[in-house]
Amino acid sequence: MSVLLGLMMMVCGSPADAAKTKERDAFSRPKVSRSAPPQLKQKLMTYWLECTNGKVQECLVLGDAYEKGHGLDTNQRYAADLYQRACETDSASACYKTGMRHYKGLDGQDSKAQAVVFFEKACTLEHLLGCNNYAMMLMDGVGTEADPVKALAVYSDTCERNNGKACVAKAIALEQGKAGDADAEQALRLYGQGCDQGALDGCYRGGALAVSGRAGEQDFVTAVGWWERACDQDHPASCYALGMLYHKGMGVRTSPDQASDLYTKACELGHRNACIKKQKMF
Repeated sequence: MSVLLGLMMMVCGSPADAAKTKERDAFSRPKVSRSAPPQLKQKLMTYWLECTNGKVQECLVLGDAYEKGHGLDTNQRYAADLYQRACETDSASACYKTGMRHYKGLDGQDSKAQAVVFFEKACTLEHLLGCNNYAMMLMDGVGTEADPVKALAVYSDTCERNNGKACVAKAIALEQGKAGDADAEQALRLYGQGCDQGALDGCYRGGALAVSGRAGEQDFVTAVGWWERACDQDHPASCYALGMLYHKGMGVRTSPDQASDLYTKACELGHRNACIKKQKMF
């Protein structure tokens, strides 16, 4: 009897072996949270089935659920793997999302070199945020060898596609001479271009450069115009800087009341120095 039992275990495997389950991955049947509403459970299972059958959009949605913990336990690696599956079919947004997951790191491990690869592909597929991130990593040498000249070229192309943030990033590089000789005049023009395209940091930086006089003569009037535009859209540093001009009467008529109002707004938007300035006025 014992011999027969031994033979059966050899053929069928031990109970412990039988209990072993296949290692789970991003494409395994999802374990939906018990607290998830029935409708969400059904949707997640549908997304999983369609994703495993090659439907890109459903892989993106399922990846988003893992990334944000919507009905599933948060798992950034699973999210990255699902986004990557969609990226392999040339989905620009999926490549960008994959890059972001790697940029932030997976399971506590740095994977910025992989982020560069996915941001580059996203950029090739004309995803402008992907281009900006790719250029930023090239400029700073993060995850790849620094190549400021190539980074500047990527920023230039993206700026020409009406991406204000790329215009501002290129302007910063030119102002600081990161890719050759500094060019404050061209930087000032690019800050203006970025400001016109809604990049509020371009309004602020352009105003600061105009006031500095490094791009020609000091131009307080231009700074007032740019900082007013940005402050109207709740850019704290611009409100603070504009308050300084009203406080000191530079480019505008001196107005303590206007300065106080601008410091108050900047303070409420989280600008610490504005809070201090406001207190010192009284």
